[in-house]
Amino acid sequence: MVHAIQSVFREIKDIVYPNNCVICNKYVEDSRNCLCKRCFSKFEPTWLEDWINKLRFSSGIDEVYSAWYATGAINDIIHNIKYHNQPRLGEELGRRIANEIPIDELEKIDLITAVPLNSVRSRERGYNQSEWICKGLAEVWNVSYQTDLLKRVKYTNTQTDLLANERKQNMENAFTSTNSIDSLSIAIIDDVITTGATISACAVVLKNCGASKITGVSCCTPQFGY
Repeated sequence: MVHAIQSVFREIKDIVYPNNCVICNKYVEDSRNCLCKRCFSKFEPTWLEDWINKLRFSSGIDEVYSAWYATGAINDIIHNIKYHNQPRLGEELGRRIANEIPIDELEKIDLITAVPLNSVRSRERGYNQSEWICKGLAEVWNVSYQTDLLKRVKYTNTQTDLLANERKQNMENAFTSTNSIDSLSIAIIDDVITTGATISACAVVLKNCGASKITGVSCCTPQFGY
């Protein structure tokens, strides 16, 4: 009886609030997802193993992985997560990242955390998109995540329009942490990793707090050559 009632409720919900793909607007059967299989299949996997040697800035980072290249629809997806109040989409990307980058292929990860937003942007958006990505990733990886491991103490300009050296300067002294994380292996999650300036700034802080290893993980990265 309970299952029958739940089934009817789901059918009514699908009629009133259809779960449609955010890209093509076709119905998505899995209510946890915002992307249909066809649109997701157009994402371009990086197929990269550790690409730390391609980073412009890597201080504090021991390895780095990205699931897809920042081309086509995924750029719009990241924009929607940041600026159009779609945190659930971030959580879905986190789960999908975990499938692209299986934790069994990495060295030990004790804890994952997200690159923090400053308080101004956090109030504007109402959430941190990287925390939602972190949440989805933690679910599939079956690893604990801690969203307050790092704190952003400096208001920074968006990195998007800055040159590589400007990105590094923009992130200097931007983060802090008062946590004791002796000997823990930590993965830092962000939506996009480009030069490595942001992840590196976070990594240095955590290494100073005692972290034994830092892994950078992102949804996507631009094609190399920046």
